[in-house]
Amino acid sequence: MIREITRFHRFAKGHLLARSNLSGAWIRWLKWQVGSRLLQAPIIMPWIGGSSLVVERGMTGATGNLYCGLHEFQDMALVLHYFTAGGGLFLDIGANVGSYTILAAKAGRAEALCIEPAPLTFARLRRNLLCNDILERCDARQVVAGEGRGTIHFSTDQDTTNHVVGPDYLGSKCEVPVFPVDDLLKGRSAAVWKVDVEGFETQVLSGASSGLSDPATKVVLLEGDEPGIRERMLLHGFQRHSYDPFTRKLCAAKDKTGYGNFLWVRNAEEVQTRLGTAPRQTVLGVSF
Repeated sequence: MIREITRFHRFAKGHLLARSNLSGAWIRWLKWQVGSRLLQAPIIMPWIGGSSLVVERGMTGATGNLYCGLHEFQDMALVLHYFTAGGGLFLDIGANVGSYTILAAKAGRAEALCIEPAPLTFARLRRNLLCNDILERCDARQVVAGEGRGTIHFSTDQDTTNHVVGPDYLGSKCEVPVFPVDDLLKGRSAAVWKVDVEGFETQVLSGASSGLSDPATKVVLLEGDEPGIRERMLLHGFQRHSYDPFTRKLCAAKDKTGYGNFLWVRNAEEVQTRLGTAPRQTVLGVSF
């Protein structure tokens, strides 16, 4: 419990929404810690833009939205602003329970292609899509996005950090089909990508040459930062940026966004112009 308290304190103190009202974040955290233990069942949490999020104990990322409004604030705000400014297609690789997809497809009324390999997590993703009445706008696939076609082993006992594993993995795992991103897109253009695949980024990008070359692909949120990844993104005309949701400004950057992702943008002036036209959002009393 002490470890959980320390971890939450660090997270909330550095969170751009939560730190404006730390006492409120602590109250929400304490209510959840007590209530989830007593209830032992999922709850439907009202969220942004008329959306809902089904949350249950152990959902690390999803409960961050409960405590702090938007768990990964800058990244989530960018997705929210981009799609509320005019829709489009969102590619969510490593969708988990669907927090980003809900922002794009429910609040932003975009379409989404969401990839989540772990069976239980995929079921929770579909539950969230159903709860938000966006199944028709979301193409959800229980597959791995990779370099080629085939099957691969995927862990099922690591919650938000489930990942591709070898056949000798001693924990719980399953065998999942693999498809290149270009096959999954089927010629469609996804303006914004989020790739959260726990170290499998190189393989994902290797199967996405056509998608990355597509001029309509504007933004890629990417967790990995190997030299080969940087070289590939630069080759396709992307540059690293940071995003300030309050000013709607994109700035050249070298570091991560603050939440473990690198923000790669192509045609930054065009993207920033679109972000600036999005309606303002208010979360936990903070407008951005």
